[in-house]
Amino acid sequence: MNTSLNIAEITLAHSSDPLQRIGFGACGSVWADASLPDIDKCGHAIVLKRADGSPSRSISNEATIHKHVLSCLESSKCNTLKTGLVNFPSHVAFLDAGATIWSDILPRLPVDSTPCEALISERIMPLPRATRKLLAEQLWNGPVDEVESILNDKRNEHCLVRPYLGRRRTRTSTRRLIFIKLRNYLLHIDQIEELGLPAHEYASAMADALAFLLWVAEIDACDVEFVLARPRSGAAEGSGNHFTTGPLGSCALWVLDFDCCKPLPITTEGVQQAVEKFWRNDPYYPNPDTKCEEDASLWNTFKTRFLDASAEIMASKPEGIRHLPEEFINRVVDSIGVYSKGVPTATPL
Repeated sequence: MNTSLNIAEITLAHSSDPLQRIGFGACGSVWADASLPDIDKCGHAIVLKRADGSPSRSISNEATIHKHVLSCLESSKCNTLKTGLVNFPSHVAFLDAGATIWSDILPRLPVDSTPCEALISERIMPLPRATRKLLAEQLWNGPVDEVESILNDKRNEHCLVRPYLGRRRTRTSTRRLIFIKLRNYLLHIDQIEELGLPAHEYASAMADALAFLLWVAEIDACDVEFVLARPRSGAAEGSGNHFTTGPLGSCALWVLDFDCCKPLPITTEGVQQAVEKFWRNDPYYPNPDTKCEEDASLWNTFKTRFLDASAEIMASKPEGIRHLPEEFINRVVDSIGVYSKGVPTATPL
């Protein structure tokens, strides 16, 4: 039995307590021990992602791409992601439906659960209660006395923030909230600005991540997710592993969900593939179809950092492909409005 599976056995078979579902997406459901933190013998909390979602999504592809990305990160000599502001969860193990460990895992899942393919990886630790309190107080426009019940809702303990740098809310979307869900909270750029968060630092980190995924890992970054969460355990204050301290406290950007990613040819055709995936992703990246001065400045930060990071990466590659990052940016701008599922261009408030 391989070392990874031994780790999985240590971390999933050590308890009979029910696992708690902390997320669900098109690819499947995500489970973890209810207690925080859940630290395994490698020093990380872990999650189990089950392939019980859409049959069109592939968790085995996610495992393959995930390991490939981590391998590229380990071997890369460029400094693009050396700051620690961008993190990729560690891979622990991939399980198929016949893995013997399911006999230990299934009693911890709902009674109708069956063995399936699953990915075990490092858990991205949610933002702490103090940060959730601030978000609830600042974003909830209902009765003040309900803030405490929002914080006490167990579902809101698993608070990861998705920074939508490419979307501003419309006036209609800012009507009174009936409820607030802090799990995978969508934080739009106008909210980021209102909270005084370092939007330009987020944009630079996303640019670094995208340059790495396209030109080092050579994947198209299709449908990858970006979340703000706690830095990796052991990252010290002032070590460069945190964004500028603000209302969210110490946090870092994490990149996850690789199940839709495909290999990227480092050619003009590959650039077009990457452009399509840029527009078809959720609006994490700054919007090149700028509607106000703030958006134009944010896009310029992203573009400049992406080209700088790409130039560093491309310096060791054949001269004939070094123009591709600039071609990518030009094609993104030229294709504004082309893709029907592209980044929304709501009028600023």
